[in-house]
Amino acid sequence: MKHLIATLAIGFSTALAALGAATPAGAGGKPSYGCPPGFIGPLTMQQYLDLPRNQAGFGAGVYDVNNRIAAFNGTDLNHDGMICAKDVASLGSVNSADGWHYFYDIVDDDASVPTG
Repeated sequence: MKHLIATLAIGFSTALAALGAATPAGAGGKPSYGCPPGFIGPLTMQQYLDLPRNQAGFGAGVYDVNNRIAAFNGTDLNHDGMICAKDVASLGSVNSADGWHYFYDIVDDDASVPTG
């Protein structure tokens, strides 16, 4: 019986360790469940600002850094400093005047947030 309990305890601790290793940590060590399929990230604010379409938007005067920071902060609902981004240029028309080629679809990275 002692052997069975020891074997189960080792198996349980190994499973917990594997689970912890499979869950990458976001900013501040909070576990992150990652980004939805087709999205890149999780991204920090600086990584988001450095994305090519954002840089093109800055250069073209479509928006400024403060606008993109506000978009990031408004999306980071769990306040872990990470979001996910997806290129949405293909959703616009072929007319470059529609501005789609300057934007990303952004969503929160769904990191767990302590409730207490």
